[in-house]
Formats: sequence, C-alpha cells, structure tokens
Amino acid sequence: MSPSQPWLSVLVPFYRVEPYLRECVESILGQVDGGVEIVLLDDASPDNCPEIARDLRKRHGETIRLLGHDRNRGISAARNTLLADARGEYVWFLDSDDLMLPGAIAGLKAAIARTGADLVLCDFRVLRERSTLKHRMRGELHRATYAGRSSVLETDRNALVAGLLAARQLHPWSKVARREAWGRAPFPVGRRLAEDVAVVPTLVRGVRSFVHVPEAWVGYRQRPGSALATLDGDKFRDVNLSLRELHEGLTRSQSLNARARFAVDYFCVRTLSSVAHKMPRDDVALAAQMRETLGRLFPAGLPSLLEECRRRGWWLRGWRIRRGIERLEHIA
Repeated sequence: MSPSQPWLSVLVPFYRVEPYLRECVESILGQVDGGVEIVLLDDASPDNCPEIARDLRKRHGETIRLLGHDRNRGISAARNTLLADARGEYVWFLDSDDLMLPGAIAGLKAAIARTGADLVLCDFRVLRERSTLKHRMRGELHRATYAGRSSVLETDRNALVAGLLAARQLHPWSKVARREAWGRAPFPVGRRLAEDVAVVPTLVRGVRSFVHVPEAWVGYRQRPGSALATLDGDKFRDVNLSLRELHEGLTRSQSLNARARFAVDYFCVRTLSSVAHKMPRDDVALAAQMRETLGRLFPAGLPSLLEECRRRGWWLRGWRIRRGIERLEHIA
C-alpha cells in the first residue's frame, strides 16, 4: 500500500433515505483517521439526500468523495460503481439507513494489523424506533454473523462456508474484505431482492484467509418502507433465483466437506420453505418455479437432509420444512 493510498474505503450508496443519511455518514466521520475515505453515491435520489451529501462533502473536505448516477439504477449497480472507484486496500459497504457503531473502525484496524486477514466478519445490532424486552430477548442487541471460532485467523473455506450459512446473515455490510476480493464478486445488476446472497460464492472464492470479530460494528435499522418491509411475488422470485445462484456457486465450484454441504443445503431449503409459508396461495407460476428449484438443487429429494435434521434434534425445524414443501405441492 502506497503512503497516499487509503487503507479503508467505506462505500455508501443512497436513495430516498433523507431522514437517515446524515446520521449514517456522521457515524463514520466520528471514527475516521487519515487513511480512511468515505465514498458516497447518489443513485438519482429524488429527495434532499443530494443536498445533504454535498453539504457533508463541503464540511469534511477530502475525507468524503461524492459520485452519482444520472438515473436510478438500483443498489447492485450503485455498489458496483462505488467499488470500481474505491481506492482503499479494504472495502466496507454500509447501507445509508444504517449506522457504524462506535469503535468499529478502530476494531477493524486492530484486527487487520493482528491477522492480515483478507476478510473480516463483524456482528451487528438491530436498531428500532421502539426496542422492547421482546426484541432484546431475541438477541437484537448483538447478532452474530458467523457460527464458528472467533478472533482466530482461519484459512479453511469449508469453515467459512459452514459458519456463514449456519449464522444466516449474508449481508455485505458485515463483511469487510480486500478490494481485490470484492472486485471478483460484482453484485448482479438489476432490481433484485437478495442480491447479497448471490455474491457469497464469488466472495468466498476470492479470499484466502478470514477472521470473525465477535463485536457489533454495525447498527442495522429496521424501518418501514425498506425492501424487506413488504414482500410480494416478484421479491419471492428474486429470493428463489438468488438461492439457486448461491447453492450452485458454492457446491459446483467449491470442494465442500459434509458439514459445509449440509449448511448450504439446509440454508437453501429452509429459506425456500419459509417463502412457501408466506407466498400467495394463488401464485401458481411462483410455486412451479420453486418446485423446479427444489428439483434442481435436490435431485435425490429431501429425505437425507430431513434425517440429518432429526439426528440433530431439530424436530420443529424439520416439521416446518416439510409443511412448507407440502404447501408448494398443493399450489398447482
């Protein structure tokens, strides 16, 4: 890394997040050192976000760079544009309605200095307008993104795949990686939900080492109006497509051991079953697509996977999976 090259690029695309953008960027600014750049991208936001971004850029000089699209192109294209322009040795994506929690950048810098890992995984906290005891009991003050050893440099891709899929937290903002690794994992262009899921195989292939730091570095905001707040048929189709890309990308291009393969299979079938429980009862075309996906990913059927669930004592989980698949079979 040259003396003028930042060690970290924090990349923040924004669109229709006027109530949250300034707080998001200021949560980063309070932690930056001379080797951190913040790159914002205006994805043709129609509200006052562009003015907020220009004001932040004016106040904080070279720390912030501002890019823009001439038309709204979606989150995947925005992240790809930011990545192409980033200069840092490491890249950290942050959504513009979320927060970087205090101590995050210092914690990241210490982890990199200690391990030199290509990929650093962090945990997160769920932010709500009203956080109740119920939410705290669900563990929303600290959500882990990896199920495995923490604070230890790892080089086993099987452990990475198994740990990521078992934790079920595949968002990019909890995965800080070398710029070259993210460069090999472009986001699928188009207006898709669950685009995060589809890039996991290429990101995994692009790293040789990783470390999980069991600290909450990101505040993930639950808010109305987000892409996940309301699900419809098109979004369910996006999830179905991303699951196929995830499963095929991991199982065809990686040599997975039994633990990692089960984690991939279980993640995909559990998600498909969850979609089946929520999808409209009259969406025959979607049900057919999901049945096709199940047949493609599990040509021998699900008995061995369900038997492994029973062996692990996951009786309720196995029951819910079976109910979801049965529901699919009855929509025709």
